[in-house]
Amino acid sequence: MSKIILTKTRNQINDLDTLPIYDRSLVDYSKYNKNIGHAGVKYSMAVQATRGCPYRCFYCDVYKTTLHHFRRSVDSIYEEVKMIADMGVKRIEFIDDIFNVKAKDFVEFFNRVIKDNLKVSFFFPTALKGDLLTKEVIDVMMQGGAVGVNVSLESASPRMQKVMRKNLNIPRFRENLEYICKEYPEAVTTLNTMHGFPTETEEEAMMTLKFIKDMKWVHFPYTHVVRIFPGTDLEKFALNHGVPKKAISENIDKSYHEVTPTLPFSREFTEKYKLSFLKDYVLNKERLLKVLPIQMKHFTEDELNQKYSSYFPRKINGLSDVLKIARIKEEELKINCLPEEHIAIPNLQEKIKKRFPNLKSSPEAKKLLLINISTHFTKDRDVSEYDVLEPPLGLIALLSYVNHTFGEKVEGKIIKSRVDFDSYEELNKHIDDFKPDIIGVSTMTFHKKFFHEAIKNIRDYGFKKMIITGGPHPTTSYQEVLKDKNIDLCVIGEGESTLAEIIEKLINSKKEKLDYKQLKSINGIAFSQDSNNGYNKKLDYKQLKSINGIALSQNSNNRYDKYE
Repeated sequence: MSKIILTKTRNQINDLDTLPIYDRSLVDYSKYNKNIGHAGVKYSMAVQATRGCPYRCFYCDVYKTTLHHFRRSVDSIYEEVKMIADMGVKRIEFIDDIFNVKAKDFVEFFNRVIKDNLKVSFFFPTALKGDLLTKEVIDVMMQGGAVGVNVSLESASPRMQKVMRKNLNIPRFRENLEYICKEYPEAVTTLNTMHGFPTETEEEAMMTLKFIKDMKWVHFPYTHVVRIFPGTDLEKFALNHGVPKKAISENIDKSYHEVTPTLPFSREFTEKYKLSFLKDYVLNKERLLKVLPIQMKHFTEDELNQKYSSYFPRKINGLSDVLKIARIKEEELKINCLPEEHIAIPNLQEKIKKRFPNLKSSPEAKKLLLINISTHFTKDRDVSEYDVLEPPLGLIALLSYVNHTFGEKVEGKIIKSRVDFDSYEELNKHIDDFKPDIIGVSTMTFHKKFFHEAIKNIRDYGFKKMIITGGPHPTTSYQEVLKDKNIDLCVIGEGESTLAEIIEKLINSKKEKLDYKQLKSINGIAFSQDSNNGYNKKLDYKQLKSINGIALSQNSNNRYDKYE
């Protein structure tokens, strides 16, 4: 029976300013610019100012992947933003879990943007903490170019706020959102809520729906059906309150639209709730006639099509169908959508290459292939809600650090599903052409099935060297992940220092894989100790071959082969 070895927790990097600036030349932005990114926009660049979250909401696993909340200095953040703006990028998205925890730094950053008159639109797709805002902070943020302002309520029930450990000050949250909608109608607001937490009552769900409807001019409100992810405290809470393990497992791959088997109330209630939300609020003609002209100033037709399509369980023809359903004639809007040429970035890839000179590697360099599995192949499924294609910033951070640490000793490459390979045949060609010594694969829980299939394909294709996994899913569910004998180890949490230590040991040992003793000495990883992956205390082929008077089978099942 296999035994999971979890090594000591690795300390987070607490001074983020010591990390090298993200090398944007590590991916081809021209492949991504034509696609809609995380913020629901094209031609944008993502910036991460912080790591981790100081809060402990029970539905989230961020605090398990990064135990502490650290932030870069204002100088560091601003320098990167200005560099991006100087390359002609007009849209910047902050992908921090919560960017505005430290109000003083938040205000200082925007004051510098205002002082230097940077012509940039800022988006906050992963949400600001709405009750930490003040009128003064909102004013500075709006003057500094904030366009996409996303806040998360989850539930308007005070009891549910305590249960989920979010503990929002709901009256202050409401006041701030009302202030933005009234004083800054040109700002595109997004309000996130959730429906169907374990123990939530119908009355509490209706409190949230009423809150949404009272916020008459929010541009994009959402009421997501709760999905319970493994490894979260929400999963423990659900199990303790009678939600079957099977129901939790079945809900992971479902869209936020779909009614899941974990709901605490009837399917009929949820369907009525969703219908009322869509019909009475999202598609309300009066509301649409006010918010659509503002949205059309800020977004292309393609972007608006994607945003409005996400409200419907079935495919629609974008904005035109929305107008028909709401009984709005196109001539009533008296405005056209933002032309794509207004946000396009001429010669961006050339500008990036000038900013980040090409790194030369030696002929003996270890080849590191980093693969992001976060978007299904085109042929497999059409899920517009998750059809987000933007550069994998986490892998860019990893490879930037590796390049900074090892220089010519390592040659790295980043590829992403659908963007760089849209089939296993194309993935195999990357492996053939690059001939990696190490493969690292990152994913999130939603894509776990695809993740395991992709790794099996890599092994079946003949890759026998080290496969390392990381990201949110391997961190929180490493025990489940390591049931897959194709995987050598999971990196737990932050990856820079851990990956660098693995690479250093591989370089020094001149082996294709690390042995049990070497792995046990690396903090921040998990691996399986059994006879299938070779990380056990058995003798290897060379040792056994040297012993007289024994017989052994040389095959891939017991690992007594020449590869080991």
